[in-house]
Amino acid sequence: MDRTSLKEAPRVGRTVAASMLLCACAPLLACLAVVAYVKARFRGPGVRPIEVPECLGDTPGVKTMSEVMETLRRVEFHARMPRALAGALIGLLDLIPMALNTNRITAGLVYPYPSAFEPLMLESRDGTPVCGMLALQEDAGARPALILVHGLYSCKNTIGILDLAVRAFYRWGFHVLALDLRNFGDSGRFSEAPTSWGYRESDDILAAAEYLASLDQVTTVGVCGVSLGAASTLLAAGRAPAEGPLSGGVVALNGFSDCARIMDHVMTMGRPAVERTGIAFFFHLLLAAKTLLSGPRVFFDLRTYTREVSCQYYEISSEELDRKASPVNAVREIEVPCLIVHAEDDFIVPVRDAEELLEAALDNPMVEGLVVPTGSHSLYPFVSRRWFFEVLHTFFAYWGDFSLVSDSRSWAVGADMDIFGNPNN
Repeated sequence: MDRTSLKEAPRVGRTVAASMLLCACAPLLACLAVVAYVKARFRGPGVRPIEVPECLGDTPGVKTMSEVMETLRRVEFHARMPRALAGALIGLLDLIPMALNTNRITAGLVYPYPSAFEPLMLESRDGTPVCGMLALQEDAGARPALILVHGLYSCKNTIGILDLAVRAFYRWGFHVLALDLRNFGDSGRFSEAPTSWGYRESDDILAAAEYLASLDQVTTVGVCGVSLGAASTLLAAGRAPAEGPLSGGVVALNGFSDCARIMDHVMTMGRPAVERTGIAFFFHLLLAAKTLLSGPRVFFDLRTYTREVSCQYYEISSEELDRKASPVNAVREIEVPCLIVHAEDDFIVPVRDAEELLEAALDNPMVEGLVVPTGSHSLYPFVSRRWFFEVLHTFFAYWGDFSLVSDSRSWAVGADMDIFGNPNN
């Protein structure tokens, strides 16, 4: 080795070390940047005029799924960001919140909500305490409420839920409840109740909807769930009467159809690939961390954890839990407006799950679906932001009841607020 090579070696080593340090610190820096941005942007919200969405129906008071689907299918889907880049971005932004969510003490510490949102605790139908952040519009006149439900290993304090909550409250004028399902986020601090793949999480959603429906300020209640939250939402909708607390409609983003199959799938992600293997390893790691910190035993496999922890806690057999936590068995019974959204390139919950759900609900006029070519596992706000928010706003504004809003020109606070700037991107 010549002298030049020897002189260059320390420089190369320092460069590699600096690069590794930057990669390690990147999630922390991204997290801190979002926290600072949200705090600065929502310090002093002001009243801005905004129009109440008009009912899309040709006949006043008559609404149908087929009619709103005509409008939703006309919304153009344009992929603005490659799936891989969107996945890397959401991983960068949510790595720390998801890691903190494995411990009851640190869960929900980052991505604080604006001051309009206040902590809420209520009892689920089985008595389990569940928590969330609730924001109620303060102007005169009752209006719809929207419940947002996170996915597995996630919580309300992740960028996707926070982003949607801010938009639904400040731009769309809904009351908003960002809910932590049992075992996650703030809810995990007050109960030993484990994850049940939607079996009991559907009780959490129904209890939250019933609470909101009891408020004088609320006309109708809608729910938007992601992944596990989507499956739980479908299970809740299957038990809700047409004129019950979920009459404002439900949207299931990338929800699974079969509980037993998805448990096995997320531990392997199907065929080997760098991206899939990395996500599968991350799921193993999160499960191990969560069970290590809660004790007394560490689990690395979701099927084993469900059989030995969840089934024993809820006093139910594995077979019965699989049946009751599989939305494919519930969609036939749904009587409230229901939209199933999925992406063809989702490798965490394959698109076949959406196809099975829609096939099972083929004779149910209240269940419809939108399947788009890309978007991975609910990365729509990054891949096609304008399409995603227009679809959600149109659906929930159509089924929500704004008839009691007294002033159609000032029904939302800070109506131009958007956590990532230009809403048309």
